[in-house]
Amino acid sequence: MVFMVSLGYGAGLPLIRPYLLRYLGAVPASTVAWHVGMLGSVYLFALFLFAPLWGRLSDRHGRVLVLLIGFAAFLIGSVAMALAPSLKVVYGARVLAGAGAAAIVPTAQAYIADFSTTVDRSRRFVLLGSASFIGFLAGPAFGTWLAGPVMGVTVGQMGGMLNWPAMVVALAGLPLLLLAPWCLGSNRVVALPIAVQPGASRKRFLHSSMLLALLSSFAVGTFEVGFNLFGSQTLGLTTAAMAAMFITCSLAMLAAQSLLLFASVRNRIDQHWMAAAFAGSAFALAFTSLVPDAGSLGLMIAVVATAAGLIGPVLSYELLERQSAAPGTLLGQQAAAGNLGQALGSMGAGSLFTLAPMAPFWTAALVLLVGAALSLVWWGPARVGEIAARKLPNTDTDAKRPTVSQ
Repeated sequence: MVFMVSLGYGAGLPLIRPYLLRYLGAVPASTVAWHVGMLGSVYLFALFLFAPLWGRLSDRHGRVLVLLIGFAAFLIGSVAMALAPSLKVVYGARVLAGAGAAAIVPTAQAYIADFSTTVDRSRRFVLLGSASFIGFLAGPAFGTWLAGPVMGVTVGQMGGMLNWPAMVVALAGLPLLLLAPWCLGSNRVVALPIAVQPGASRKRFLHSSMLLALLSSFAVGTFEVGFNLFGSQTLGLTTAAMAAMFITCSLAMLAAQSLLLFASVRNRIDQHWMAAAFAGSAFALAFTSLVPDAGSLGLMIAVVATAAGLIGPVLSYELLERQSAAPGTLLGQQAAAGNLGQALGSMGAGSLFTLAPMAPFWTAALVLLVGAALSLVWWGPARVGEIAARKLPNTDTDAKRPTVSQ
């Protein structure tokens, strides 16, 4: 399910601009950049709005039920987007698909956390993240290849069936939806522990983690849209070349996440490592104005993606490392923070690009530098304080690990 949701999102990224220009001709050329950002942001805003709700529902009513409902909503939204006759319908379909997709990643992580030891959980979280990045990796190439013949057809000749990638993703996901109950087992309801207010150290750590997730995702959203517009309009790259760039980005993220499979790497992660990941991406983005060609752009993308690809999984792992009660709620809240940041970045990037082609990259770099500073002065001390509090009896009370019952 995680792979299919990422595949559906990635397949449309290099196609949004030609889709707007060729098939929705009512869109003025001057507003294309704005719509490119908005079509990404409405999907992400839906993720932000619904992820906490899905997380709480999975804690109360079971992971499998939430996964099935969310995945079904995602597939219906994909079909609606494929058949959309107007831009308004496209926006509505994106919201529905995003609302359904919001249930998948946090609920899948919570499902894994229910049955995993601490060591197994970190490894399985990395594998789940890898499935997401593989889907995002395959998406642009898949979408470009599938839509290639369609892009050459005269407007109106194919009727409403213009967004083939979304339709194929929906059709491919239907068997998975039907087989999911058999694959995942019967719906298990997590027995919630008695609600206990987190201690001061836990609150500081949660707030700092959520803010870092928001800042990191804001930079990613700004970069995604800014890169899409910069590559196509400033460098004049073809749709196939843009797809290759997105593949480069996903490969770098996948390689970076693979490092977290090693316990020796995970044990070395602290605030200094986190600050270095933020700062490395920021400096790569700051040099975008010096990029002369597609090859150099691909190298810059790889640097940015390598650092950015590590931040999210580490935050998720650390979130449950010292408290595993109600994981669906916690992971849903972190997903919401990340999705809000990515939506704001995606929405603002289109407007920033119209002011100056480099503005989205400079903005993302500045936000990442703020994240590097906060990693050192807030997230790191909060993490150290929480670790120290957990070692002392009766200093920081947390709920016990929930049990899983039929």
